Amino acid sequence: MNVDCVVAGSQLRFDGVRQRPHHILTRIARSVPVLYVEEPFLAREDSDRIVVEGSVSVLRPLRVDGSAMTLDANATRAVREWVGARRPLVWLTTPMMAELADALPNAGVVFDYMDDLASFAQAPAGLREREVALFERARLIFAGGRSLFERCRSYGAKVRLFPSGVEFARFAAVADARPHPLYEHLDRAVCGYAGAIDERIDWDVLRALAEREVEVVLVGPVLKLERVVLPRRTNVHFTGQIPYGDLPALLAGFDVALMPFARNAATASISPTKTPEYLAAGKPVVSTPIADVVADYTGIVTIAREPEEFARACLAALAPDPDRRQRGVERARAVDWDAIVARMWNDVEGE
Repeated sequence: MNVDCVVAGSQLRFDGVRQRPHHILTRIARSVPVLYVEEPFLAREDSDRIVVEGSVSVLRPLRVDGSAMTLDANATRAVREWVGARRPLVWLTTPMMAELADALPNAGVVFDYMDDLASFAQAPAGLREREVALFERARLIFAGGRSLFERCRSYGAKVRLFPSGVEFARFAAVADARPHPLYEHLDRAVCGYAGAIDERIDWDVLRALAEREVEVVLVGPVLKLERVVLPRRTNVHFTGQIPYGDLPALLAGFDVALMPFARNAATASISPTKTPEYLAAGKPVVSTPIADVVADYTGIVTIAREPEEFARACLAALAPDPDRRQRGVERARAVDWDAIVARMWNDVEGE
């Protein structure tokens, strides 16, 4: 595909938790201009603001009608004006932004299939039907994990497996980072989780862990949850959303890194970005049996199936295991985001 610019549509806020689309699109922006289009969200007046966030331009469709789930004519007009005479590529991480492809009918379409969004809580009506239509329409489908790849591999050679990576140098530097001030008043081992805190978390697992003589630190925003479900214990600490630049200092304070995911429809196909980040930081990792983690990291990540087993595994992980740590670091080194995105872009240019 001959491409002069990329128009990306995502379900994630660009200024929110840094996830797969941020890593990929900021790197693509080194080659061509990128417009990152967010889903509409509620505001006091309608506007289509384009702001510059580092190397990426971001379109934020603000709407008085907060019920809008898809892009309207005003938003797509702003996109076409930004594209101008350039040859665009439409890059989607959600089927709910397919209007971008309609607005740019001559553009190639890439579906970066990072999550099974139709299985998430509060998924929009019709999302599954839109997903099937996007599978058929896309020139390329980049599956973000093995389970997602299996879901769409019937669409043939255009489906490529690209699990998420890590900014290796940033997270490897955790070994020399000074722990965040948060830890100054904590005098026990810290078992920590970093990421969105939502319906994918197994609270029974965390409650069992919190009954041990450890501190449980949960780094990230609480989303789509009633506060009553959150553990209320003096050794369970919620930081809220933190700047991405502060993450190494927060990880530096972890003695054990957690992936305490529930086994439900929302987690059946996930391939957590945090796995290689934890490993690059040299942290022992304990996870519930998420299929992609079991497939890719058995022997490096400790897998625990039940709450009590998970708690015991975390305590056991406090004992140093230099060999396992080194294997984890080397596995993470092999999946640096720069190399992954270079291969993705090579596939785009080869179409």
